[in-house]
Amino acid sequence: MFDRELLRSLRAVVELGTVTAAAEHLRYTPSAVSQQLARLHRETGIELLVRRGRYLRPTPAARILAAAATEMDTVDARTRARLEELQGTPAGRVTMAGFPTACRGLVAPLVAHLAAHHPGISLVVHESYPEDGVDKTLHGEVDLAVVHEWEQLPLTIPAVLSTAVLGVDEVDLIVPSGHPATRWETVTVADLPGERWITDTTGIYARWLQQSLEAARVPYEMAGLVNEHETQIQLTAHHLGLSLVPRLGRPPLPEGVEAVALSDRVPRRRLLRVEREDTIDRPALTLVRQALDRQAHSILEAMSPDSP
Repeated sequence: MFDRELLRSLRAVVELGTVTAAAEHLRYTPSAVSQQLARLHRETGIELLVRRGRYLRPTPAARILAAAATEMDTVDARTRARLEELQGTPAGRVTMAGFPTACRGLVAPLVAHLAAHHPGISLVVHESYPEDGVDKTLHGEVDLAVVHEWEQLPLTIPAVLSTAVLGVDEVDLIVPSGHPATRWETVTVADLPGERWITDTTGIYARWLQQSLEAARVPYEMAGLVNEHETQIQLTAHHLGLSLVPRLGRPPLPEGVEAVALSDRVPRRRLLRVEREDTIDRPALTLVRQALDRQAHSILEAMSPDSP
């Protein structure tokens, strides 16, 4: 019987091409991965990897063993699904990745819902930015992930992953209370000459804002480069400058600031649920997926500017 951890390490090297990349993915040291490969080589007595420049190329035997690792994971998932089905009530462990504002705005309410209505389900949450969430799902570290992509900058998602759209997250202009923009029916960046702005350091809002201000030919000043939305809001409340903040996961606005909808075509985030195509539908996972979809629809709809 082959050790599953040894097979998983080999599979990672086969998929990623180097011991260093496999170690980073598995969160091991390169030395540990090398030792596991050496042990597997001793157990099989067969050459598994051949060096070609910087990369390790798998032999036919290595591909067989890497496929066996996937088959063992599939058997494990199917067995867990059948055991869960015997219990009658969905129960078990479900792992989920989500980017920070999704963890606050979507996953936290989901945790409360599951605790109240399905206490047998144990949800484990990994805070992960979208690219990392996709990677964790791809390699089976989590059952599913909530990720986002920008309309102007689609996220690269491998074909072996399935996606479902959870909804769209809008962004608002945050201004100090009493700012003239709070009295206007429509507001564009061009209507705000001479303003000071707070934005993130390298994000899509920063690029869009600067491009829009330049295109409108209005004077402006960048007063702050801040990544955390909560900090941006506080700085706006203290009159450092205006900011652009998404609605999902945004805390209640403090005194001294107001949110204003921009009529510009501001970048929007499309929220996606990502899973492997070959995911075994355990009852607990099916229930979490359905509850997440309902929560997302309800929460995002309530944040829509057209909602009553």
